[in-house]
Amino acid sequence: MVVIVGVRTLRTVLDDGEFFCPECGGDRRYQYGVGRRFLVVFGISVLPLSCSAGSVECAVCRVAFDRTVLEVPTGRRLTVLLRDVTRALAVGALVAGGESSPAARAAAIAAVREVGVLAYTDELLGADLYAHIGDDDAAEALAALADHLAPEGRARLVAVGARVALADGPYRTLELDMLLSAGARLGLTRDEVDRVLDEAAGHMPL
Repeated sequence: MVVIVGVRTLRTVLDDGEFFCPECGGDRRYQYGVGRRFLVVFGISVLPLSCSAGSVECAVCRVAFDRTVLEVPTGRRLTVLLRDVTRALAVGALVAGGESSPAARAAAIAAVREVGVLAYTDELLGADLYAHIGDDDAAEALAALADHLAPEGRARLVAVGARVALADGPYRTLELDMLLSAGARLGLTRDEVDRVLDEAAGHMPL
């Protein structure tokens, strides 16, 4: 009797979602799963042979990656982080000084709108100021964003807070402390932060 024997790999999906695909270069759907090899007799899987390590497979290009690829934020997540950090820095600059200044509040609103929150109003700013409990509010978002920004991008974020702080006059001590702390959390050196603050001050009208 002729017995047809072979090996087949069956993949079991354990999770799915959205990730940034290094191969496609954009946000894509993925499936995370493990593969198990079976002995096949007459087309029927009869005996499990081995189980492979889990992998993340892109739904578009079908390339498989190690699960660590999911640690990289999606483009959508980075956009949200950028908006959150900008909002926190603008509010933090107002809390440190200038909270009641119309010019400083207008600068804060403009900064948040520039990153895509077009519906941001003085009323929403007031709510953010009321809810603010200190510059540690932005710590998590700053840390999450820092690793995925070039130095120029980190400097631009500090410059956002600097422009808000300068909208009603020279830097106050608390404003400088807040901006230096934000720069450090973004991985900038003291010299790099000082350069950003000096450049921002140099562009303000006399």
